[in-house]
Amino acid sequence: MMAQFNWMGEFQDPEKEITFREDQWPRVKHKMQFVYVTTALVYLLAGFADFLELGPGPKFNLLLACRALAAMAGLTAFYQLYLNKKDVLRHTATVCVYMSAVMGTEIIELILKAPITGTMTISATSFVVLICYLFFPPRLMAPLIGGLGGSVLYIGSMIFLTPLPFTSMSTTILSFGLANCCGIYFFIHMEKTKRREFSALAELRSLVEIDELTQVYSRRKVLEMGHFFFKSARRFHTPGSVLMLDIDHFKRFNDTFGHHTGDQILAGVATRCKHALREVDSFGRLGGEEFIVFLPQCTLPQALIAAERIRTTVCNTPFHTDNGEVLVTISIGAAELQPDHADLSCLIRDADMQLYRAKAKGRNRIYHAAA
Repeated sequence: MMAQFNWMGEFQDPEKEITFREDQWPRVKHKMQFVYVTTALVYLLAGFADFLELGPGPKFNLLLACRALAAMAGLTAFYQLYLNKKDVLRHTATVCVYMSAVMGTEIIELILKAPITGTMTISATSFVVLICYLFFPPRLMAPLIGGLGGSVLYIGSMIFLTPLPFTSMSTTILSFGLANCCGIYFFIHMEKTKRREFSALAELRSLVEIDELTQVYSRRKVLEMGHFFFKSARRFHTPGSVLMLDIDHFKRFNDTFGHHTGDQILAGVATRCKHALREVDSFGRLGGEEFIVFLPQCTLPQALIAAERIRTTVCNTPFHTDNGEVLVTISIGAAELQPDHADLSCLIRDADMQLYRAKAKGRNRIYHAAA
């Protein structure tokens, strides 16, 4: 069995991973905007400390220019997020560029200040690395390149480009190692936790919105979509129709063949109906053997064409069940949205009345208000 996550803490299923990122995007966006602006401003303010240590001169000017470039990269990244473009590759590249600018500035600061300080304590740069892992989700690759790559360059510069003794460097090297190990561990752990929560919520949402037996919208969900359909039609003055469907003599199937065969018929009818409808139509199970369809942008004549397509799709081909092939028919009531429909329940009631007329007149037929 394939593992649910890969080594970076992402879903193995690409479609599920894409859905997760789209769901997380608003929160990720705001968090990254905050980090970009905050770190950019702090980086500029750190120039005051540079002035106190280096004093006026070429070294201070060089370091200030580097800090300004890093801050500019952060503000540019903020603006890119402000445009709200969901380009994963672009944002990954932006994180890498920003971290490169920050780590490059830190390396230049190290080279310029090492001869003055003559010693090295735990570097604040290791905290920058840790922040990179904790605040630049949802993919590990970008903080890994910026954090781990920047750490290697920083340590290499400290060893080969500064006069600091190795004994003074050991604490810094240890702090970078600890920052990367903890950062990677917590990144993967947090991302897996978020994805598990996302999966659990998606499963719970599916249980609420999808009828388990028929795999079409549940009563609650389809009526919720019906209210949206009704309000949209009213607001934009567009046509709309409703179909009420009922399986003929369904109790007889249950009594004759048993509930298992009845469930197979229910699921089969739902599948055929769903395939006979448009993507924009909302189809769900109201309860028992009764279904409802909301047809946006659809006049009554168009709704009757759709209803006949559904009816023939169900009745023309027998259903394969554990008790052999079974012929099934359905009755349909149709109603078009009218000005005197005060709310959705009035429209549904009209369609329901037509459904009872269809059943009273012999079943396996379609009735509408104008009939």
